[in-house]
Amino acid sequence: MRTTRTLRFLIAILSFSYLGSVHAQDPTVTITLTVDTALLGDDRDAPGGCTFKVVPADKVLVNDPNNPKTFSIRVEESDIIEWQGFTTSGGDVKMKKITFIGGTDIFDSNPVKGQNSNGKEKIKAKPNKKTPAGKDYEYSIRFKPDGFKFYDIDPRIKVGNQ
Repeated sequence: MRTTRTLRFLIAILSFSYLGSVHAQDPTVTITLTVDTALLGDDRDAPGGCTFKVVPADKVLVNDPNNPKTFSIRVEESDIIEWQGFTTSGGDVKMKKITFIGGTDIFDSNPVKGQNSNGKEKIKAKPNKKTPAGKDYEYSIRFKPDGFKFYDIDPRIKVGNQ
């Protein structure tokens, strides 16, 4: 009898723990790169016509539409960051990889490669450490609009409060 009660109690505790973990989810920060292919140009390291949008918007530190290389966000270690891309005409932009350039390396792998998700190539990663003041994660993001060559932009990420 006591064994049955103990067993029921353990099952109830394990069920509650499992349900709590199913509902608890790390927040996602979605970075959308929009590319106007008419403005891309021939410089693969300084493409024109590129803008960023971030959800939630309060993660943005710098977002100058005239200079996407100054783009910078602040996230927490618990955030999952997802990069996706579209063209202004509704086409697909494949997010190929992000590569560490300088500052503090915040991801488990380098490069972090794009993965196919529902027919779109996106990059998804979770930071594994905070960035000290002045040591932002500097990276190159490689992307490829359908029908075009590869391009790179070099933005930044801060992790934690500095």
